Amino acid sequence: MEATFHPVRWALIGALAIPIFLALAFLVAKAAGQDADHELYRAPGKLVDIGGYRLHLDCWGRGPTVVLEYGHQGAYLDWHRVQPQIAEFARVCVYDRGGYGWSDRSPKPRIPSVMAKELNDLLHAAGEGPPYILVGHSFGGLNALMFAQEFPDEVAGVVLVDASLPQIMSRMRWQERIRLRLMQAAIPFGLPRWRGWCGGTAPEQLRGLKQAISCNSSLYENYHRERSSFPESAAEIQSITSIGSVPLIVIARDPSSENNSAHEPEWNRLQQERVKLSWNSEFVIAEGSGHDVPLDKPDVITAAVKKLIPTRVSPPVSQPLP
Repeated sequence: MEATFHPVRWALIGALAIPIFLALAFLVAKAAGQDADHELYRAPGKLVDIGGYRLHLDCWGRGPTVVLEYGHQGAYLDWHRVQPQIAEFARVCVYDRGGYGWSDRSPKPRIPSVMAKELNDLLHAAGEGPPYILVGHSFGGLNALMFAQEFPDEVAGVVLVDASLPQIMSRMRWQERIRLRLMQAAIPFGLPRWRGWCGGTAPEQLRGLKQAISCNSSLYENYHRERSSFPESAAEIQSITSIGSVPLIVIARDPSSENNSAHEPEWNRLQQERVKLSWNSEFVIAEGSGHDVPLDKPDVITAAVKKLIPTRVSPPVSQPLP
């Protein structure tokens, strides 16, 4: 008996098989891409265990220790113009928070009090002794401020670089939640990398490295965790009314910059209010810069760090170069 050909049945089988085949092909390509990334781009610093998970720390130079902390959805590459400048006169360290860059995922809440403790554990475990000058951009400024609150005897100064304002850190909107989840789901299929949605805005010489650390589903899961915790993070920072005599320099973006909005006068006013957190403080405007001061005006940050070095830092302890 001859087998009967059923075109509808075969059409249905094909309709099911093709997406499955494409999905498998994308997963294989993704795995190959990640393997290639791991071969081409390795962590520039060292991975340090802080109690069951490791954080990435990259230090250059000699002298008093300066720690750079980037913002929400940032990367250590955000400091690529600042780090070499500071390395000329100090020891400067960039690190990846848990779940970012080369660091392992942290099992702990993504709020400043926890992240400041993780940073302190990291520095001590890596042999980078205090006192530290902390430089925090955007959301990273909140962690720097919390570090100064929790470990004042280990802090020689703080530089807040257009740091996030807890007064305007709202709850995550559903549109943002969906966007992060869609990116997390799409990355394994290669579309965000192909379209340049992750790491595609980096300078040409850094684009491959930025994609290697940014085109990662787990990173977007971490973004979601950190962003979801903004209300708790804001509440923690608003509870800090003073860091005493710890030297503080507040750098704000230029309110007259053409890239900035009509809300800039209020942003600028609230940034100026931050000088009241310390008895020894200064306010600086990064003229001509938008929010991305580390990229737009790295010299302003370098000059601020230089001002803080003579204030409370002891003579430098000899440390090995990375």
